[in-house]
Amino acid sequence: MAKYSVVELEVNNGALIGLDLLGDKRYKALEQNSAIYIYRGSGSKKFYIGQTIHFLDRHAQHYSGAEEKFNTAGFDQVMIIFSTYFNRSALDDAESQLITYFVADNSRKEGQVDFEREAVINRTGGNSVNDYAGREAVATEVLLPLWEDVLYKRGWVHTPSLEELRTKALVKYSPIKELTPEQRELIAEISRNPDTSYVINGDAGTGKTVLLTHLVANLLKDRPDARIGVVVQPNWEKTAEDIFRIYGMNSSSLSVSTSTKMISDNRRYDVILVDESHKLSRKYGKQHPSFGKVYEIGEFRDCGSHLEILQRMGRQIILMYDVLQVIRPANITRDMFRRLTAGYQKRFLKTQFRIQTPKGKSYTSEDYVNGIKYLLYKDTGLLESEFTRFDADFDRDVFRDRSEDAYFGYFTEEPLHKLIDWIEDDNNYNPEHINRILAGLVEPWTQSEGRDPQIKQWHEGDIHRRWNSTQENWINSKDPDAAEQIGSVFAVQGIDLNSVGVLIGADLQVGPDGRLAADPDRFFNTNGTFTAEEMNDPANRFEFTLFVLNIYYVLLTRGIDGIRVGFWKNDAFREYMERTLDI
Repeated sequence: MAKYSVVELEVNNGALIGLDLLGDKRYKALEQNSAIYIYRGSGSKKFYIGQTIHFLDRHAQHYSGAEEKFNTAGFDQVMIIFSTYFNRSALDDAESQLITYFVADNSRKEGQVDFEREAVINRTGGNSVNDYAGREAVATEVLLPLWEDVLYKRGWVHTPSLEELRTKALVKYSPIKELTPEQRELIAEISRNPDTSYVINGDAGTGKTVLLTHLVANLLKDRPDARIGVVVQPNWEKTAEDIFRIYGMNSSSLSVSTSTKMISDNRRYDVILVDESHKLSRKYGKQHPSFGKVYEIGEFRDCGSHLEILQRMGRQIILMYDVLQVIRPANITRDMFRRLTAGYQKRFLKTQFRIQTPKGKSYTSEDYVNGIKYLLYKDTGLLESEFTRFDADFDRDVFRDRSEDAYFGYFTEEPLHKLIDWIEDDNNYNPEHINRILAGLVEPWTQSEGRDPQIKQWHEGDIHRRWNSTQENWINSKDPDAAEQIGSVFAVQGIDLNSVGVLIGADLQVGPDGRLAADPDRFFNTNGTFTAEEMNDPANRFEFTLFVLNIYYVLLTRGIDGIRVGFWKNDAFREYMERTLDI
């Protein structure tokens, strides 16, 4: 039995057409039952999603003349949805989710909404939503079948599956997603303490960016007079702007920018929030010149990093941080970060959202992440740091599982062929999945080659592939061969993928002492190494090794549904992995 019912009516100049054809039960429901409703303009292609406990009265209010957007939207249809689950919390939830999904469905591409059309004319994302009994039932028994069996089949939406929509940034990072208790408590604490700065530590996939969008929404509501700055990485700047605008957070008191742009504007803020603060720049020669120009601003000449400058610009600083995602010499060092945040409150996110190990297994996503940390960092001393939150008591079965649906696996021969076969097999069963093969920086590449699809960098037998042609929004590249390109860390840091193949190359060597060490001669990224003179310092050689380890940590924690590893001219590392993880 369906857990929802739908009434469809035509709208003509604000008048509801077809009311006289309804039975008594449906008419009374329109008068006095809780409902979600969706207006549609078949010509204007505009939508409005709302909730009410008296639809007929609410409809009259919309067309009373006070709401200009209804006078100009050209709505000629309305769908009213009733459900046995629609209590107040469920209405808030269903309304918010549908607004999010409709906005994402009307996006031209990932994270970019067509604001010229403004297809979804809601100006907010609905009321805030807390968890409630029956939430899963609303999602699976109402929203999912409504979308796929009614809205899609009637031609009201373009995307046949909600699973496909859930991969979009507008949905993943929506500030109306459900939060964990630890996230909600942290937001409340930060809001109560405007004079306290925080470092929010979290492994890859623990929801740092989702926390950031919720925190911004909360601060705008609780501190309406506060000036808020949000610092994001260049490849996420446009997406962040879209998210905040769509969900009613396009306030004049909110600025979303890269650290370089924000510092160059040189304004003052009540709160500055920094996503991926581990990638903030420090004063260093080998980087894009624009990063260093900020130190020419008179009052910042004595600063040694972008973080130090931002601290002078903001009263309260909130930093999202992962010590294991620093991948370049120009990134702020651990010591600098520790010194600059000595007086900050330190908080840790523990729940793993990205990695979803198969149901019915004895191991968990935390077992996998801790195992990868142990594999890469066991001899570095970092696992003793409070920032890494390493648990040595991880279940090694996550690496020993040889079943077809195992989360982790690896191939010992023809790594590129085998990874391609594995990825394509998953795509055959799950066409909506975003699957990619990624690799360490072990094949040379130049900027000019990225514009020529005929130039390939990866060769194995009859297979020839090229590096990612772009770093910004690569996952949604329009290149005909985009899904076949080999992704670098710069194209996928901060990105969720479904099934991920990872090529581990010879830039990671096993030394005579049995420890991992990075080889700069087999590593191809000009700005990823220290200068030749600096590399003579053992401390810098160690830091370079950490950069390479961090690159593989990032690559090996991108997959939602599974990871497979191939060894690119590096059987020594395979043997090291088998020995270290007792495989």
